[in-house]
Amino acid sequence: MTLLSIVGALLVLTVLVFVHELGHFYAGKKLGFRIDEFAIGMGPVVCSKEKNGTRFAIRALPIGGLCAFHGEDEGVSDPECFNAQPVWKRMIVVLAGPFMNILLAVVLAVIILMTYGEYMPMINDFTAENTPAEAAGIQVGDIITEIDGKSITYYAECTDYIQQADPARIEVTVRRDGMDVTLTARDIYDPESGSNRLGIYISPERLRYGLLEAATNSVRYTCYIVKEMFKVLGGLFTGSVTSDDVAGPVGTISIIGQAVRAGFEVVLRLGVLISINLGIFNLLPIPAAMITSAVFFIAFSLSLFPFFLLFILSAIDPVDQS
Repeated sequence: MTLLSIVGALLVLTVLVFVHELGHFYAGKKLGFRIDEFAIGMGPVVCSKEKNGTRFAIRALPIGGLCAFHGEDEGVSDPECFNAQPVWKRMIVVLAGPFMNILLAVVLAVIILMTYGEYMPMINDFTAENTPAEAAGIQVGDIITEIDGKSITYYAECTDYIQQADPARIEVTVRRDGMDVTLTARDIYDPESGSNRLGIYISPERLRYGLLEAATNSVRYTCYIVKEMFKVLGGLFTGSVTSDDVAGPVGTISIIGQAVRAGFEVVLRLGVLISINLGIFNLLPIPAAMITSAVFFIAFSLSLFPFFLLFILSAIDPVDQS
């Protein structure tokens, strides 16, 4: 991994942690908390400036940031300390960081969907003549966007929704020449395979969205990632995922470094995944001693990151039959 890749990876992580800490800072200032320091980076202070009672600093190591509330980690009991503030205020401050990470993930997802699009199932060919799909009026080149009213967020969902459908009647919405067309296929159950079959070959095709569609689909995009994240967490408890299967912070920085070399789109997609990780893990009921450790959150949440990337990439098969 080159020096440029390492620097790029660290900068990506720093931006994501900076946004998280900015949420704490903004909420704290609005609610009247005393904040001793707001810093970008960790380690020795390179430069700093004090304003309105807060020291703003840039530190030497680009591996995150901090927002130090007065009396947060010390046995301070004066009226300005963090623990002396009302519970509802402290709750808002604590939640503001994760909220900013999740909001950032949604914004990045909007940019991705508008600029690059998402891989969606395109009709590549029919498996035979007069299949249920062909009889319904589906054409080669159509991109499937909904099955029975369920929006498809990822390529892999298409096959799942077909299998869940009523074999007697299924509604398929396709994007054709920029327009959405809803068609009805009937009798899709295939006795030979013992499953529903439309009789189509599908392959991944990019579908770009306008602002309104991108905003709507970005929420589905982030919700899908959260769902897959909890699947991985569940796997850690059931044993289907082991500690040998996850990468630590160094491994994650290596992956992000590769993404930096791969291009801006990959960096954006990894940014969405990591930002959601940071947001969700900061909402989990972790013991108080661990909550004060930014290193713990970065290391623990990023250690699971390669799995989320695999979930996304596994959705893209060259050609699939449905």
